[in-house]
Amino acid sequence: MAALWSGGLSRLLPLRRAHRNFRRGLKAYEQGRHADALQAWRRAGAAGHADAQFRLGQLYARGQGVIRSVPDAVAWYRRAAERGQLEAQLQLSLIYFSGEPHAAEGATIWFQTATELNAGAARRNAQLLFPNGIDVAKDLDEAVRWTRAAAEGGKPEAQANLGYFYLHGLGCDQDFDAARRHYLAAAHQGIGKAELGLALLYENGLGVERDLAAAAGWYAKAAEKGEVAAQVGLARLYLKGIDGSPKFDEAAALLQKAADVGDPGALRYLALLHIAGEGVARDLDKAETCFRKAANKGFVPAMIGLGEFFSRGQGVPPNLEEAAMWYRRAAEAGDARAQFIVGRFYARGEGMPKSVSEAAKWFLRAAEQAHPAAEFNIAVFLLTGTGVDRDIEKALSWCERAAQHGIAAAQLKLGSLYLRGDEVPRDPERAAKWFGEAVNKGEPAAETALALLHLNGQGVPRDASRAEELLRKAAERGHAPALVQLGHLFSQRDSVEASKEDATRWYRAAAEAGQIEAQVILGRNFLEGRGVVQDAKQGAEWFRRAAENDFGPAQLQLAIMHCTGQGVPLDLETAVAWYRKAARNGESLAQFNLGVMLLKGQGTRQNVGEAIGWYEKAAEQGLAAAQVALGDLYIAGVGTERNEEAARQWYRKAADGGNETAAKRLRDMAAADSPPPARATLTG
Repeated sequence: MAALWSGGLSRLLPLRRAHRNFRRGLKAYEQGRHADALQAWRRAGAAGHADAQFRLGQLYARGQGVIRSVPDAVAWYRRAAERGQLEAQLQLSLIYFSGEPHAAEGATIWFQTATELNAGAARRNAQLLFPNGIDVAKDLDEAVRWTRAAAEGGKPEAQANLGYFYLHGLGCDQDFDAARRHYLAAAHQGIGKAELGLALLYENGLGVERDLAAAAGWYAKAAEKGEVAAQVGLARLYLKGIDGSPKFDEAAALLQKAADVGDPGALRYLALLHIAGEGVARDLDKAETCFRKAANKGFVPAMIGLGEFFSRGQGVPPNLEEAAMWYRRAAEAGDARAQFIVGRFYARGEGMPKSVSEAAKWFLRAAEQAHPAAEFNIAVFLLTGTGVDRDIEKALSWCERAAQHGIAAAQLKLGSLYLRGDEVPRDPERAAKWFGEAVNKGEPAAETALALLHLNGQGVPRDASRAEELLRKAAERGHAPALVQLGHLFSQRDSVEASKEDATRWYRAAAEAGQIEAQVILGRNFLEGRGVVQDAKQGAEWFRRAAENDFGPAQLQLAIMHCTGQGVPLDLETAVAWYRKAARNGESLAQFNLGVMLLKGQGTRQNVGEAIGWYEKAAEQGLAAAQVALGDLYIAGVGTERNEEAARQWYRKAADGGNETAAKRLRDMAAADSPPPARATLTG
């Protein structure tokens, strides 16, 4: 019996000494004698006292009485955690969740200096001097392990943290139901972060039915406990008007509380309220101040808010330079939307010097983050060699990404590329596929393109009814080229008068919408009485509209009509004016006719030199009449020195093109050059 008592006493005495040392350490710590607390707790900790081990971890973590060293703190926390000390388990989980790359400040400085002197010796000595290392690596598995241990021990903060891990799938599989259960356990013990977590689950319908009223209730509980994110979340719900109408005053009050402690999200929302004058007085200066405070904290949405504020000039003059600066800061912080906007600013030269290479750089950065519009823009740049080296293969790749992300312009571009086959192998079926995707987006240009494929049976079955349906849809969306195609469709039908009337109706609609092709067709139809009652005056009016749109063939036709007085007053001066415009637009017949009128002084002052210049332009385009006229001028020496060789060259060009007049001129010149036949003489 005495032996048993002696053995029990031998076990109890060290525990009592450890507890006395722990209490001595507490007293020393409360008196600010951290070094004494360290010594007392070290003795208690060595004897296995879990609370002393936890307190030692705190001293190392805080650098109290010892050089701050989180690795040493982790070593003591782990000893305590393995003995079931809940707070140690919680602290251990928090350290592993974030990691501590420079956890032992003094050790880090020593190691850097020693490494510069002798790297090998530094590594060897570091192992001796700092057996627990000089940093702590982030380890989500360990973080979850110790969080779970503390949660199972009933630590409410750990239960809330475990809910967070399950919500985001950090160190474990994402499980919204498990997140809800752990959040709920912590919330019932009054943990604000858990109430915030439940609010997020109900607001977004994660693992539960979406319930904004329930979300608001949990946000309100957390907000009362000073959870800033909950104050902002509840304000956001109030702004949405979950009870039927927005509560601007309540939202503004909550946001002001969060903004007072510097929350950047709250500052941004307050800025927006000050701009709109909702819940607070409209005050653009305060709005700008709120934006700047949030932006200077590195909050990207606030940087973008400032960019919008200065680019739109919301009640103040726009300042594109300032807008560009803030968008660029957001772009440099990695925001894809801002990168796209900066690219656009550089492309347009707005707020910064125009630079297509800089535009391409920022479009590419945004595209690499799957920004659909940027994907299409960089595709176009690569396709055209704008700001980057031309690369068709890369262009197609980016264009397809943009198309797959639903950018109708990219789908339309791919359809056009595969239909033309200029840059890629021609593939009408792929063209039809991409046009079809754009049609599903309601893109009228794609509807028109797909209709033409159906009319011609390219890549899709020939189907005039489907083509007409698509063209009508595009026309209803105001796509003028579809009106022209409808005119073509009805004009080519064999049924007849009714179709011709429909064709005229569609051509007229297209012409009134500014489609030059339709204006010319109507002009020609009225001039010749095709499908309409012949009316040269109406014909001239449609030619005039097309001519005023700088369309050379219409300008030529209008000039001819003014020369003949068909549908318009006979007016040679006006004719010369239209001939000149058409000639400048490259119309060879207009160049020749203008030359004729300048040569004769009809409708304008005679100018032989200018006439020859226009003859030459028309002749160089292969107009036989101009080539013959030039030959005649060189033969006659009118306006130029007589030059038979030059005349012969122009005649030959016209003759080679089948012009009989030129051929006859050449024969006449050849005959004139031949010597007379020799006469026989008598001798005797």
